[in-house]
Amino acid sequence: MTRHKLVVDDDYEFISFGISCHLKDFRVAWHLNQLFGFNMMRSDIRVPDKEGFDHEYGMFRHRDEDNHLHYILLNNQSDGISLIRPYKQFNLLMLVEGYIDMFNSEQFIEKLQHDESFQLVMEVSSEPLKKFQFMLFED
Repeated sequence: MTRHKLVVDDDYEFISFGISCHLKDFRVAWHLNQLFGFNMMRSDIRVPDKEGFDHEYGMFRHRDEDNHLHYILLNNQSDGISLIRPYKQFNLLMLVEGYIDMFNSEQFIEKLQHDESFQLVMEVSSEPLKKFQFMLFED
């Protein structure tokens, strides 16, 4: 009798972008709504630090049901403390999850870079965000 082993891959596949700008997170969400036709809704997350103090980080979500994509704009700063320390130079992170093979990263970056509100937009590794993936993508 042959045995088969079921291997479950419970990681999310997503693309991450670092964004530097001088706008507040809600203004960036508004700009994204205007540029891409999103309808981003705010939902904050709380993350405890090593001393046990909770820090609240702003998070905005948009689901594109037609293209099966989930967009998350995440504020990387709370009271001067970075949520993702390797990306402390970015005040915001944009995550795109879903059918990412159909997502055009270059076009996305180019569209944001042409908006004068954004100083820097670049694709970054998703690896430092893996420990937060379930908190971010689970509704």
